[in-house]
Amino acid sequence: MTIDGYLKNTFPSLPDEIKDYVTSVLTENAEEFTSVEDIYEAVGEHIQSSINGLSDEAINEACKKLMHLLHDGKAVLSTSDSHSRKLDETMYMSSNVATTDTDGLDSIWMRSAKDAPSLVDGKKLEKALAKTKEKNDKRSAQDPVVKRKLFDVGATASQAANRRDTKLEASGQANTMDIKLENIDVSFGTKELLKSADLSLVYGRRYGLVGRNGIGKTTLLKMISSKQLTIPSNISMLSVEQEVEGDDTPIIDSVLESDVKRQNLLGREKSLQDAINSSSTTDNEKIQLSTQLTALYQEIQAAELDKAPAAAASILFGLGFSPEDQRRPTKEFSGGWRMRVALARALFVKPDLLLLDEPTNMLDMKAIYWLENHLQGWPSTIFVVSHDRNFLNMVCTDVIHLHSKRLDQYRGNYDNFSKAMYEKLTQQQREYEAQLQLRQHTQEFIDKFRYNAKRAPMVQSRIKMLERL
Repeated sequence: MTIDGYLKNTFPSLPDEIKDYVTSVLTENAEEFTSVEDIYEAVGEHIQSSINGLSDEAINEACKKLMHLLHDGKAVLSTSDSHSRKLDETMYMSSNVATTDTDGLDSIWMRSAKDAPSLVDGKKLEKALAKTKEKNDKRSAQDPVVKRKLFDVGATASQAANRRDTKLEASGQANTMDIKLENIDVSFGTKELLKSADLSLVYGRRYGLVGRNGIGKTTLLKMISSKQLTIPSNISMLSVEQEVEGDDTPIIDSVLESDVKRQNLLGREKSLQDAINSSSTTDNEKIQLSTQLTALYQEIQAAELDKAPAAAASILFGLGFSPEDQRRPTKEFSGGWRMRVALARALFVKPDLLLLDEPTNMLDMKAIYWLENHLQGWPSTIFVVSHDRNFLNMVCTDVIHLHSKRLDQYRGNYDNFSKAMYEKLTQQQREYEAQLQLRQHTQEFIDKFRYNAKRAPMVQSRIKMLERL
C-alpha cells in the first residue's frame, strides 16, 4: 500500500491539499525521518488539526504506519519503542561517582552529562563529514531535484495596507517603532489559520503567543520573519529558527560576527590603516586618511565596540558555554548546542523585534533561569511562542491568544491571562444560561397562547424575539 492510498483509506475526510502535502513531505525527505517522533513533528500535527476528534493514540498509530510504509517495513529507531536490555559488562557506579570532579559547582547547578556541550572527536568528525559530502555529491548527480523545505509548502499570508504608513514609508519618513498589522489572513492550503485578525506590538513590550497545538502559532511567527507580513522597514528583526552552521569558526567569533555594524566599522578601520601604511600613499593622502581614521575611532568609541567581546562572552556563559568552550570551533558541537549559539547571536545583536519559537526547548534549567532574567531587561520588542508557563510568567508583559482564527490581546503575564480567560468564560456561561432561560420562558408562553386570538399579537412579538436571539 502506498502512503497516499493509506491516507485516503484511513482518513477519508482529510483535505486533498493536506493529503498531498503529507505525501510529498514524506517521500521527498524519506532519509531524514528515522523515528516515529520525526514523522509526528513533520506531518502529525497537520493531520490531527485537520480532522476533528482525532485522538493522540490514533495519530500515533498513524505515524507508526506511515513510518512502516516509508521504509518498506524495515526496522527504524523510535524512542517510544525502546526497551531495557542487559548490559554487556558490569558497571560499577560508585567508581564513576568517585572520579567525578564536582569542585566549585553549586548543588542545584551541578552539570550532568546532558548539560555539558556535546563535543566530538575532531578526526572522526572530519572523516564523517567527508563521507557524508561524498554521499550527497553522488545523490545530487543521480537526482538533481532539490528538496523543498518542510515549511515552504502551502503557507500564505496577506494583510490590509495602512495608507498613512505606506505614505511615510515611501517618503522615507517612517520612524515609528510600533508594529500594527491589520486584517491579517494566514492559510495553510485550504485551511484558514487567521481571518481578518489584527496584531499590535508596542515597542518595548514583551509578547507571548499562546494557543492550542497546531493552530498556527509558529506559522504566524514565520510569516513575520519571512516578511510575507510586512512591518516597517526601519525596524530591524531577527528570528531564531535554525542552528548556526558547523565550521572552523570559534563560537565567540561566530557571535561577534553577527553584528554587521561592528564588522563594517572594523573593516573600515583596517582599510584605512592599510592605506596609511602603504608605501604608495603620499603625505597629503596620509593626513586625509588619518583625519578619517580619527573620526572613525570616535564612531567606534560611541558604539562601545571595545565592550563587545565581553558582552558576547557573558551571553555565551549564561547559555552554558564555559570560557574554554567559547574558543572551540562550532563544528565540534551538536545541533542543540549550535542552536544555543544562534540564540546568543540574536541576543548579542539586540534587534528592534526579536522573534523566538520555543526558546527553552534547547536549554537546561540554569540557562533558562539566566535567559528569563536577561529578557526581563530587554529594551526592545519580543514576540515569543512558548508552552513553558513559568517562562511566560517571568518574561511577558502581554499575552496574545490565538483562537477561532483571531488574535485576542491581554495585558499582564500568563497568570493574568489565565485569570482573565476564566472570568471571560464564566461571564459567557452566565450570559448563555440567562439567554437559554429566556428562550425557554418565551417558548412556553408561545406554546401556551399560540391559539388564543386575544394574545396573538403578543405571541407574534415573542416569535420574532426568538428569531433575533
